[in-house]
Amino acid sequence: MEFIYFDTHHAIFVHDRIIQESGGTMGILNQGLLESTLEHIQNDWYYPTLEDKVTHLFYAINKNHCFSDGNKRA
Repeated sequence: MEFIYFDTHHAIFVHDRIIQESGGTMGILNQGLLESTLEHIQNDWYYPTLEDKVTHLFYAINKNHCFSDGNKRA
């Protein structure tokens, strides 16, 4: 199965739309953390299945707090 991954710009765009709809503080605290997470899930050795990739993506965005606000909503 081939995955199509979104990039950092798309992640920030989606986050900003969520903040616009639900309220909160716009902006990113650490773009490097976001880039690292999005790159890391592309490693099929560590995350071979869709469930593995999504689980890590959710955990990393939630816990790393790369956005100013809305990390759990994103």
